Amino acid sequence: MKPSAPSGRLGNASEVLQRYLRAFSDLTSVVVVAPGRVAGAASSAVFAGWHVTDCSAQFVGTARQRTDELVFESSGTTGDPKLVRYRKQVIRDCATAIARMLELEAARDYIALINPRFAYGLSVLHSHHLAGTPVRFAKPPTTLAEWADVRESLRPDSTIYLAPHHSFLLAQDPHWRFNAPIELVFAGGPLRQSMVDALGRCFPNATVTNMYGQAELGPRISIGRSAITAFREGDVGRPLPGVDVRADPQGRISVRSPYRMESYVTAAGEPVPADASADWWPTGDVGRVGADGTVLITGRAASDINFLGGRIGLDHLRQIVRDVDGVLDVRVSAVRHQAFGECPHLRVLIPSRANRDAAERAVRIALSDNIGHAAAAAVVEVLDPASLPESGKL
Repeated sequence: MKPSAPSGRLGNASEVLQRYLRAFSDLTSVVVVAPGRVAGAASSAVFAGWHVTDCSAQFVGTARQRTDELVFESSGTTGDPKLVRYRKQVIRDCATAIARMLELEAARDYIALINPRFAYGLSVLHSHHLAGTPVRFAKPPTTLAEWADVRESLRPDSTIYLAPHHSFLLAQDPHWRFNAPIELVFAGGPLRQSMVDALGRCFPNATVTNMYGQAELGPRISIGRSAITAFREGDVGRPLPGVDVRADPQGRISVRSPYRMESYVTAAGEPVPADASADWWPTGDVGRVGADGTVLITGRAASDINFLGGRIGLDHLRQIVRDVDGVLDVRVSAVRHQAFGECPHLRVLIPSRANRDAAERAVRIALSDNIGHAAAAAVVEVLDPASLPESGKL
C-alpha cells in the first residue's frame, strides 16, 4: 500500500481523478457521490447533462450543462441523503485561500491518507491542483500493518493529511519513532489532546496543523498550526481571509463566509431547505473567539433529550464514556426510538485488539453509575479503527 511516485500535478492520481479535475477546471457541472449512488445520480433528471463520479473507479455522463456547479456528499452535519451544492468558482476561491494559508510548496512531499470524495479530500484535491503542487493519495490505513507500509515512505519535512482517529493507529507501535521534522494535518472531526499526546511519542518534532470547517462552508473555516508539544485542544487557528467567526453570549459559534454553499440537495438532486439565517451560519459548536481572531472550539452546543421521563445531556454522556479505560473516543447522538421517543446512541471507538463485549460492559457500567437504570436502554455500538466508515469519522 505504499503511495506511488508522483506523476504530474496530482502525484498518483487515477484516470478517474484526472478526469474529475479536468471537469472541475472547466464550466461543466459535476456531482460526486458514493460508488453505490453513481448509477442513480446519472439517471436523475435533475443531473441530466452532468458528469457523475465517485472519485475512485467511476466517471460517467456526457456533460452538456455548463453551469459551473459542483455537488458532493458530506459525512458530517448534512446527514443522509443530503448533499451540498456549490458554484465551482466559490470552491476554487476557497481552495486557493487554503493553499495560501497552508503555504504549499512544490518541492515538499505530500501524502493524503483520506478519501478524496468527501469534503476534506476534495479540498485537498482542489487546493493542490490550483497551486500546482503534487499530492499522493493512499488508501487510508485501518491496521498497523497497513500503516507500517505507509511510514516506510516518509521523508523528513513532508506532510501527511490525516483524519483525527488515525492518530490512535499511528501511535500503536511503541517502538517506532520518526525523529525528523514532519507536518501532520488534521480535519474531518475534533482533534483531542489525548490523540496528540499519543502522537508526540512517535513524532516528537512534528508540526500539527488543525483545520476547522464544514461541508456547507467551502469547506474550510479556519486553520491553526503549532509544534506538537504546544498543541492546545480546540485551537483551530484563524479564519480564512474574508471569513468572519463570532460567538454569542452562550458561546454558540456562527460563521459568515463567502465560501458558503448554494443549497442542500438530495441524492436525486431535489432541493432541501437549509435552516440558517441570511448571513450567519450556525455551526453547532460552542467556543470563543480571541482578540487576535483565534477560534477556540470547546464542544458542541448543549443538547438535552427527553429519555425515560427525564432530561439527559448528550455532552454529559460523552464525558462519562471518554473517561472509561480503553475508550479512544466516542460520538453521542440522539436517535428516534419506537418506545422511548428519543434515545441516546453511542458509537464507541476502542483499540483494534480490544474485546468489544468487554468494552460495551465497561461503558454500560459507567453509564449506570451516573444515570441509573436508563443506561440499559441506551444504544451502544462498539467499533475499532478498521470498522470506521470511509470518511474515517465516528
